[in-house]
Order: sequence, then C-alpha cells, then structure tokens
Amino acid sequence: MSGNSNSFFAAWVSVSLILMFTVLLWQPSTGSGLNLFDALLSLPTLLILVPLFLRKGLANREFLCSMALLLLYILFSLSSLLWADNPDSSKAFRGALQVFSLFMFFSYLYLSNDESLLRRGLFLACCFTAIISLWHLFIFYGVFGKPFSTVLYQGIAESRLNELGVDPLNAMLATLIIVPQTAMLVGLLIVEKKLLNRYLGLAALLVLVVYLVALERRTAQVALFATVLTCLLLYRNRFWLSVVGGLVLVGGAVFALFPEMITSRGFSWRPEIWMSTLDRILDAPIIGHGITNTVVPVVVFDGTGNVLGEFRHPHNMALSVTYNLGLVGLALWALLWLPGLLMKMFRSDEKSNDAYIILPMVAGSFALMFDGGVALSPLHHYWFCFWVPALLILAHPGTGQYFSTVFRNGSRKLSISLSVYR
Repeated sequence: MSGNSNSFFAAWVSVSLILMFTVLLWQPSTGSGLNLFDALLSLPTLLILVPLFLRKGLANREFLCSMALLLLYILFSLSSLLWADNPDSSKAFRGALQVFSLFMFFSYLYLSNDESLLRRGLFLACCFTAIISLWHLFIFYGVFGKPFSTVLYQGIAESRLNELGVDPLNAMLATLIIVPQTAMLVGLLIVEKKLLNRYLGLAALLVLVVYLVALERRTAQVALFATVLTCLLLYRNRFWLSVVGGLVLVGGAVFALFPEMITSRGFSWRPEIWMSTLDRILDAPIIGHGITNTVVPVVVFDGTGNVLGEFRHPHNMALSVTYNLGLVGLALWALLWLPGLLMKMFRSDEKSNDAYIILPMVAGSFALMFDGGVALSPLHHYWFCFWVPALLILAHPGTGQYFSTVFRNGSRKLSISLSVYR
C-alpha cells in the first residue's frame, strides 16, 4: 500500500475501534449504534479486508485452526435456532456476522504485522472511553453538585442529564463496558515506552477507576482486584505486591468504616438465580434450549413455591451458554478462550507483550460470573468482557500455533493408535 493508503488504513483502524469502544455510551438508540458499528467496521471488514486477506495469502494453517473453532461455535449456535422457541433469527445471524468480522479484523492486523497499529487503536479507544466517562462524572458531580457519596446517575432526571450530553447507563451495563477496558489499559501501559503516552494512559486509567468507584458495583471491585492479583501472579515483583497489599488495606478500611457498601445487598439473589437456572438446564442438558435472543425470565421460588423474584437472565455467562446451547455449546465456548488464555498466562515470553489481552479476559470473566452475558448477540455491553478479549486471543498467531500443534500431535497419535490396532 502507498503512504496515503497506509495513513487512511491506520486512521480507519483507530476510528473503528474508538467507535466500537464508545458507541454504547452515547448511541441515540440501540439500532443506530449497531448500524454505525456495521457501517464502520463489520461491512468494510467483510467486503474489503477479507478479500484482501485472501489475496495476500494470510490464511495459514494456524489461522485456519483458530477460525475453525470459532466457526464451530457460531454454526452450532445458529443451528440451535432450529429447536429454540420463538427465535430471533435476524438478530442471531447479525451477531454471528459481527463476531466473525471482528475476528477477521483482528486476524488481518496480526498476520499482516500490524499489531502495533492494533495496540495504538485499542489505547486510543480506551482513552476516548475515559474522556466520555470524565464528562459524565463532571456533569453529575460538578455541574449538578451531587456529593461523591451519591451513586452515579441516581437522583437526577434522565432528561436533565440528556440536555448536557450525558446518557445515563444502567450500572451493571456500564460496569461490563468499563471494567475490561480498564484492565486492557493496564495491560497496554505495562509495555508502553513513550513517556507522553504513559502520562495520558495513567490519567485515563485514573478516570476509569473513579468512574467504577462512583458506580458502587461490587462486581467491578471483584474484577479489578482479580486484575491486580493476576498482574502479581504474572510478574511477581514488589510493585504489584504493594498494589495488592494497598488494595487489601483500603478494602479492609472501607469494610470497617462503611460495611453497608459491601453487605447492604447481600448476595443479590445470585445463588438462587443460579440454582433456578441449573434446574432449567437439566431439561435439555446436552444441546440446550436454543438461542432465542428474547428475554426468558429466571423465576426464583421459595421453599413453599411462592415467587421471590423474576430476573431477565441468569447473571452468569457460562450458565447462559449452557442454558441456550447445552454442554456441547459450553465446551465449544470454553475452547474459544480458556486454552489460549492459560497458554498466554504461563508462557513467560508472552506475559508482558500480551497483558492487554490477558487482563481484560480475566477481569471480564469475573464480571460475567456475576452479571452475565448471552451465548451470541450483536454488539452489546458484555462484548467487552468476552468477545473482544476472546477474539483477540483467538486471532493472535501464538494461539493458532498452539492449536495447530495440539491438532497435529493429536492426529499423529491417532494414526499411530490405528496402525497398531490394524
């Protein structure tokens, strides 16, 4: 590509990632946000980048191994529409195309040796999210003068916030967006060499952490602590040990002085929701109930059969996947990210370079353990906890090489076993 083409491509990558990372924070409507995402990233990737990918001959064995795993999950998910009640087929197919296009987007950048461009785009995207978060904090606590002890967005009419360019989010959904981006920014800063970028990234990181504190979600607190603990596990140095120790001390002080911040909501019905979901999974444990993309409420009963509560979803992504796709789907879902994550965490040569992938996957997994996601959908808040880091893992050449080696060794052992049997 020429210099102008390279500049245009770099600008497109950065703008696409910025849009994807921020659109759910400011979209006029869900439909318009999805249309913007498709127009700027999904369709250009499928119509331009994929043919270019094939023309350059980038589809090597390692890439095909990773793509095969993703396609297995997508095809099984779409097949489940056949046995689902009232499935929303257009939504499921749109989600499948968006997931596949994002995988191809990441794969092209990795295999064409543009990982530095990808890192820069992700860094800018996280920083733009911090700018929007800062505006929300400034309007709520500065312009309206609410004390910081007030939970963000509460106590002010939505229309008044809208007038000043603030779209108030549900605290759970906001957490699902901000937590993994905070973890990703930590990972990007670990290997950042430029001093200006470090200062910019640290400022953005501070804003994102303050935003999460203002939401007062325990899910965010657990996920952030898991992120820092993972850094200690990966790097085992005094800095991360001191950070973990500091968080423990701060957490202990908060619990001692303001215990209601942690204990006021108990377990928020999570054990009861999960047990109710498990009972329903047992009705179709192998292939699940199918993907409907419609709300199937989880009803919680007491010992006498009275309804205690009704919830929109199981508040746990693994349970949601198992409910929709059964144990078969759960196994395919786990293959998308778990082997690659563990491989990256325990290979010393990849710990630092891939921290921007490892940390959001860890933080996102903890967030989805309590707040959940669905098996397959178009761009949604939970994507940043699962699909974005999972597809980064799957598209990374190191993951493809790992799966290629596993498949090759497995087929060799199988052929030896068959020859012995004969």
